Amino acid sequence: MALSRQVQMERDNRRISGSPSRTNQGEPVKPKMRANNTRKQRELKQIDMNAMMLRSAELRAAAVGK
Repeated sequence: MALSRQVQMERDNRRISGSPSRTNQGEPVKPKMRANNTRKQRELKQIDMNAMMLRSAELRAAAVGK
């Protein structure tokens, strides 16, 4: 559960739209920029998953050690 939460935090959840309805109304195109520290779902690699698992294990160990 904690691992999936961390993956979702780092995931870029912008919608991919094929129809630029804003431009049909005469508005300018929005630049395709994602938020800092986010990635597309397919950009998450095994190394990232391992790092997240280690981070969550360290947090759990620190909570138990208190």
